[in-house]
Amino acid sequence: MTLMEKFNGGTAGIYVHVPFCVKKCRYCDFVSCPADAGTKKRYVDALLAEIVMRSDKTVPCDTVFIGGGTPSVLEIEDLKRIGAALRNHFDITNDAEITVEANPESLTPEKAAAMREFGANRISIGFQSLAPRALGVLGRVHTKKRALEACNNAVKAGFDNVNIDLMLGLPGEPEGEFECSLREVIALSPAHISVYSLILEEGTPLEKDISEGLVPEPDEDRDRADYHLAARLLREAGYDRYEISNFAKPGRRSRHNLRYWEQKMYFGFGPAAASYIGDRRFTNTCDIGLYVDKGGDAELSEDDTLSLDETMREFMMLGFRLAEGPDFREFERRFGTSPMALYGDRLDELERKGLIGRKNDAARPYALTEKGLDFANIVFREFV
Repeated sequence: MTLMEKFNGGTAGIYVHVPFCVKKCRYCDFVSCPADAGTKKRYVDALLAEIVMRSDKTVPCDTVFIGGGTPSVLEIEDLKRIGAALRNHFDITNDAEITVEANPESLTPEKAAAMREFGANRISIGFQSLAPRALGVLGRVHTKKRALEACNNAVKAGFDNVNIDLMLGLPGEPEGEFECSLREVIALSPAHISVYSLILEEGTPLEKDISEGLVPEPDEDRDRADYHLAARLLREAGYDRYEISNFAKPGRRSRHNLRYWEQKMYFGFGPAAASYIGDRRFTNTCDIGLYVDKGGDAELSEDDTLSLDETMREFMMLGFRLAEGPDFREFERRFGTSPMALYGDRLDELERKGLIGRKNDAARPYALTEKGLDFANIVFREFV
């Protein structure tokens, strides 16, 4: 068994970062910024150069995720160039899940059709909210009408696997505002819905306004109440919660995101993109200008070889993000020992605290409880 097969299952995923947007949202600390057409083209040239430099057809790639930023701000020709480069330089399987992220303001019918043309079969649209007040707080540039149009554009282009992102726990959010947005999204019947809590990142305009008292702090109780409401409404609508923040109709789980949570191999292209190959994890420079100037061959910002202990603990931490819990049999296959032998005392203590519970499942005997969902970081810290 090769190192790749032992740790990654014999297949790989690909993540491509597009670091551009129409306008940077007030909560965002991702590597992204607005840019003119010339900058975008030079960036895509550098991105394609990196893809060529790191060409690898020795391992089949069964998931591709083009994220950002906002990939849908690119010109149609550049979207097609990225798709062609990946197929020319990597072994993309015939059944690969190929996802493209989009924001409503830039997902035109033409862009959606172009994505389908280069092989994308899944699209993830960032609504975040459909409430005008919330959109203003977040600094989003689309309206509710435009969001609904974007979803319609995706469906008309032939996407039957659509994800919609929503945020909860927004500053000053009145009771019922999130529920209204969620019910309208459920009515669209997308294949997948992601529901994330707002994370206030230091140095962002929104965090600054809150720290200065210009915007109210998020209400943690409202956040938790809306999360449990979302879980109930989505369950009633036929969505399965398979990860803390992700809900899918049967057969529509995000295969690419599962790759991260199941600690499988992936290549990352573009600034700030991370790769995980064997026991090595490395991240490209976060400096967009440097990345472009170096033709996609800039120095790494991080390059780490994980120890066996680090890899095993991370396996457990990521596994507890999943509704089914970590796969003990897969752990034993990879590492030659059992989680109970290594972490039995920690698991017993977490169970005593009511954060994880036992299941009648030999492969996955533990998972987060409802209480554990609200205090998941306590569980994760046991394995950091």
